Amino acid sequence: MRGGVDLVKIDVHLTADGYPVLVDERVVTLPGSQTRQVGELTLAELAAAREDVERRVPTLMEVLAEFCGREASPLMIDVLSPEAALAADTVLREHGFVDQALFTGPVEALRALRERSPGARLMLAWDQPGAPPQDLVRSLRPAFLGTHYTLLNRETIGEIHRSGQRLVAWTVNDFPEMARLIGMGVDALATERVDDLVSLTTGRAQAPPIPVEADSGALPPIAPGVAGPNRVP
Repeated sequence: MRGGVDLVKIDVHLTADGYPVLVDERVVTLPGSQTRQVGELTLAELAAAREDVERRVPTLMEVLAEFCGREASPLMIDVLSPEAALAADTVLREHGFVDQALFTGPVEALRALRERSPGARLMLAWDQPGAPPQDLVRSLRPAFLGTHYTLLNRETIGEIHRSGQRLVAWTVNDFPEMARLIGMGVDALATERVDDLVSLTTGRAQAPPIPVEADSGALPPIAPGVAGPNRVP
């Protein structure tokens, strides 16, 4: 967070005995090279899968406990099932952290969260060209629409904004592509190259020339220190 990001994304899965854990793959390799789904393993079995204690899979409760008594970092929580979503939401509520979370995941997981909490902050991941159906947007009321950057051009971004949605482009690790998307008006970027994005949005780096898109005409250059994604509230 000190590097200038607004949210840190984590992937949360549910163990067979109901513990939300942080692991970026739904499949883990056990001793002997056997692979198992995280959801098929108990927390104890999952812990035994990592011989190095420093690399063991932490629970969401353990991670939140690290922030006890100090300011917590906002999280984007990617959940793959309604059960994992509700379990994670329960832990967040128990630790007074729910207002610091933005959930994303499959539609059925987001529906479960919305049914439980009218105030839950959701990001609808949308992997199709154009804006999502309005009936889906009305039922989920997402704070953001998340779309892979390769699906975005000036026309699509305008359509999404006219529908009342704020837009997150993911995952953008190319510096010229960051500049292009910011110039077209995306609201936020997901990236693994935080320093590049922060230098661009704070004016510490000169934006490179932005290429012309065949279907949208020339894009305006980004003035250092002026343009950039809006801060995520």
